[in-house]
Amino acid sequence: LFVYKGESVAYQFGYYIFMDEAAAGTEQGRTVEVSLLEGSSARDIGRQLESLGVIKDANVFYIQTLFAGCSDSLKGGQYTLSTSMTPSEIMEILQEGPDGGAEQS
Repeated sequence: LFVYKGESVAYQFGYYIFMDEAAAGTEQGRTVEVSLLEGSSARDIGRQLESLGVIKDANVFYIQTLFAGCSDSLKGGQYTLSTSMTPSEIMEILQEGPDGGAEQS
């Protein structure tokens, strides 16, 4: 029974890592204002996004950033995100930065 339960939990965790599913699921998303400190780690960002309901699981988000190769390139700043965004969409926005990747002059 313990082995079966462990396999079930491991499968579910792996499933969530590779499924790019929004926190809102099929429901209409809600807009969330997020302020991320410059230099925050992907793990810390994941925890903050989970506490705000933007993502479902901070640990899964962190591992997704590792697989996507962007765990060290998420930028701090003020963001308007939505619970209808997938983790991939969120990672893309956080890599571009709060100004959308526009060059500062």
